Amino acid sequence: MELMDAVKGRRSIRKYKADPVSDKDLETILEAARWAPSWANTQCVRWILVKDRETKRKLAETLSSINPAAEAMLTVPVVLAFCAETGRAGIKKRKTHC
Repeated sequence: MELMDAVKGRRSIRKYKADPVSDKDLETILEAARWAPSWANTQCVRWILVKDRETKRKLAETLSSINPAAEAMLTVPVVLAFCAETGRAGIKKRKTHC
């Protein structure tokens, strides 16, 4: 697929299936994320897999009630929370590089 085809053909997914996601598929997704480049190889991103319904509900509550992702978070089998370690990306030899 060409880059512009991917950019122009992208779509926003608003509804998700509740079908389970296999551990093998999750491992593949996280392995791809692990290999993604980061500034100065700081690898400051952390992933949290959330399968617990109550935790997903609490995450959904952090979103605006009109955000379609709030409802989706309650129906999807897994939520991937991407977090960053502050103060690592863009910092080299104690100097900020933006």
